Amino acid sequence: MQVKAGDVIKVNRGLYSHFGVYAGNNQVIHYTGATGPEDFNGIVRETSLEEFLNGAEKFDICNFPEHPSFNLVTKNSSTVFKIWQTIKNLQIANYKLYSPEETVRRARSKLGEGGYNLALNNCEHFAAWCKTGVRSSKQVNAILDFIALLIK
Repeated sequence: MQVKAGDVIKVNRGLYSHFGVYAGNNQVIHYTGATGPEDFNGIVRETSLEEFLNGAEKFDICNFPEHPSFNLVTKNSSTVFKIWQTIKNLQIANYKLYSPEETVRRARSKLGEGGYNLALNNCEHFAAWCKTGVRSSKQVNAILDFIALLIK
């Protein structure tokens, strides 16, 4: 499996995964601390693949579907569950799979941007937006799905 410019990559960090856009030439664009991976004042930076990996030995390339599927909402679902599914469906409606070149261009357009937020604007949201135009995080969504099911 060969990584190519425009691929969204992720590295396992134990309790969570860290995401970035591979820009080519062993460079990754991702949310990271201004002074390195241990600084939690996240900004979008272009770093070496080695810095992105932060000691990990491997990474995965993320696959994005050509056309994602909508989530079903049933009549018996709770209001919170319906709202959450509606938000996810609205995101899917804006989904577009960008070319590798456009993905890197979009990532570079955000270099130096701050505003990192674990729940609303994290590294996964950023990388997904670069590739699809939708700020989404499967990690955050899994937690929100679980909460919505509890309330269901």
